[in-house]
Amino acid sequence: MKIRFLSALACALALAAATPAASAAPLYHLVQTVPLGGGIKWDYLHFDTPSNRVYISHGTELTVVSAASGHVIGHVRGLAGSHGVAIDTAASLGFADSSQTRTISIFSLKTLAVRKTIPALQDADGMVFDRPSQQVFTVGGDAHAVLALNPATDKPRATIALGGSPESQASDQAGALYINLKDKNEMVRISTKTDTITARWPLPGCVGPVGLAIDRAHHILFASCANAVMSVVNGETGALLASLPIGKGTDSAAFDPVRERAFSSNRDGTLSVISEVSPTKFVTLPAVQTAPGARTLAVDAATGRIFLVTAKVASAGPPKQPDGPPDYSFTPGSLKLLVYAPN
Repeated sequence: MKIRFLSALACALALAAATPAASAAPLYHLVQTVPLGGGIKWDYLHFDTPSNRVYISHGTELTVVSAASGHVIGHVRGLAGSHGVAIDTAASLGFADSSQTRTISIFSLKTLAVRKTIPALQDADGMVFDRPSQQVFTVGGDAHAVLALNPATDKPRATIALGGSPESQASDQAGALYINLKDKNEMVRISTKTDTITARWPLPGCVGPVGLAIDRAHHILFASCANAVMSVVNGETGALLASLPIGKGTDSAAFDPVRERAFSSNRDGTLSVISEVSPTKFVTLPAVQTAPGARTLAVDAATGRIFLVTAKVASAGPPKQPDGPPDYSFTPGSLKLLVYAPN
């Protein structure tokens, strides 16, 4: 009996050693699903730390969700082609753009009522609030420019020509704004003090940079690219630090400064995770299975929770791009917020 037991134990240990991935727990697990309804053409998410709220841009509105309870707080409506959102906590104001009307809506964070609507650029898209300069930056994809808005006067301070079609942007909150140029496979750096371009860097190996995240402590940028790679860039020199594989159909990137992880949310139903081992060493961690179409995200660094949005898949057509994810269509009214927590 003792020999037979030892033999069985040895077999079990050998099997476990040979298949560690089978028993390893995923990095994140789904903890909550929040039905949102409304338009199913969604874009950016924004997590606001002071209010513990998640802002979801979709259809003709922003839906605001309490991250603590998962309850829908309310909506900012009347946004024709909602894409970006920016928050100025000190002024208790929010900003949302509308691509169809080329406008920016300024709304109250307390009531969510729109106070004023002002002109924006053609194909208004991603937005960011830069605290040091007290400006809201809104990119215009077809305009090949970024608009710098002074919230104190509700008037544009500058329109900065970029020489390419901008996608996501990230502020280091210390005087620099970084923007991906999707059609040029480049990244530009802008001084938020002077509203001028201070650097232009190529992204070798990156085709179609879309998502952009930043590690502010170490001045590192993470650009997720349409050819399923993430380019890691030194924000001071523009040097390429790493090029790592990610999932198919990326549309957003984020960084968790507490756990020092960068993320790419992908249409193929995966969340790619990159560990920043050091400011010069980056490692790909096992991807998290999410849901088809969950291509945009936001991160709460305090809890490590990750917020993604998708809807119920109605059908899956052939990919729009070679080697891309399926072209999903979604059931009207089925939009939902997915909340993942770290294990």
